[in-house]
Amino acid sequence: MISPDGQGISRRGLLRGAMLGAGALAGSWALSGCGGSAAASGATRIQMWHLFTGGDGGIFQQMLSEVQNEDPQLAIDPVVLTWGAPYYTKLIMASVGGRSPDLAVMHLTRVAGWVPGGVLDPWDLDLLAEHGVAKESFPPALWDRATIDGQLWAVPLDFHAFLLFFDRGLADQAGILGTDGKLTGIDSPEGFLEAGRAMADVTGYAGIGYGYTGDGAQMSRMLWGLYGQTGGEVTLTPGQDAQLDRDKLIEVVSYVQSMLDDTVAIANSDYNAAVASFSTGRVGMCFNGNWELPTFQNAGVDVDAMPMPTLFGSPGTYGDSHCFVLPHQVNADPARREAAYRTVAAMLNKSLLWSQGGHIPANRAVTESAEYRALEPQAHYAQASEEAIFDPQAWFTGSGSDFQARVGEVLQTAWLDKGSPESAVDGLIDRLNTALQTKPPA
Repeated sequence: MISPDGQGISRRGLLRGAMLGAGALAGSWALSGCGGSAAASGATRIQMWHLFTGGDGGIFQQMLSEVQNEDPQLAIDPVVLTWGAPYYTKLIMASVGGRSPDLAVMHLTRVAGWVPGGVLDPWDLDLLAEHGVAKESFPPALWDRATIDGQLWAVPLDFHAFLLFFDRGLADQAGILGTDGKLTGIDSPEGFLEAGRAMADVTGYAGIGYGYTGDGAQMSRMLWGLYGQTGGEVTLTPGQDAQLDRDKLIEVVSYVQSMLDDTVAIANSDYNAAVASFSTGRVGMCFNGNWELPTFQNAGVDVDAMPMPTLFGSPGTYGDSHCFVLPHQVNADPARREAAYRTVAAMLNKSLLWSQGGHIPANRAVTESAEYRALEPQAHYAQASEEAIFDPQAWFTGSGSDFQARVGEVLQTAWLDKGSPESAVDGLIDRLNTALQTKPPA
């Protein structure tokens, strides 16, 4: 959480911290009009920055084009940058330098680290309501994470979840597919291990693919997701030691270590190898983000997916959210600001398209619609957004942060090298405490 004493981060310091952490910008960025001929003469032109490339980028561009075609008074200029440090560094630089776009996309887990620096403007709830966007439109966990000190700083577009994919045909052969099409017997730690062994008997290789080696993000997703299921909490206050449940963390680390035995799950696998193993039937289940759904479908897998299995008491699925933010503007133009609100509302209403990439729309009106419920397997894991678990909240955590690499450093010693889970957790706590004693850029 943000320090209760209100300790802030100056915009100059936030810029300097981002520059030091990111280094030189990687790649080029492109500016292009969005269906420019569709905009009427005198339309309000706004600039939107986002980080979507590849398949996601094509779907997002289609959404933008449809929004503008249906509202000719809007003229949207998208700027697409490489995701990660290059994107966030460029966005901070633009805000600090007084050249902010009217609208931007970022990860919800990064918002808390930006608010104290004054590089974002809060959303006006009344103006959002005028465009049909309200608290009730979203899963509570997403809205709550976007709200800091009583103000809304982000409008969620989606929840992208860390799921369990499974091959329906292989699961049926393994005897773990129920008549309702759902996996059976996986609602306990030992039951899930047994399901993995049954799947391995069918594949002749292993039951589960989980690509984690050298990937702090993948290790963070598994760790914090299962820890959240235990009811464990994390409070991170600058200048103080981390408040968490060491025993529950050890329980989770030990359990994943037992899973990675080359029978239940492949013990040594990076991200790409795990994707390939599931795509080719070497394993029958795979932990990965919902963004890989098109990959598995295109590979011809008889794929289904579900939220993270409830192994430790309470349902919970790790994830993050792409969200819309208002980069700070000293003298925001009222017409362009209103056009930004109009754009966001329209994009939320277009997010059935967004689900094609596997993402769960944050707009409940979409996920509760008949059209969405007819989607398979997307509708099968939509519940994940109602039980969302995020990275612990601090200025140094979140998607694409360097801290995820620090998490990976200690977890890999336990999961790959079979080191002591206790030592791994103590190493994690030490890294958290060190980060908390490091003053935010000021």
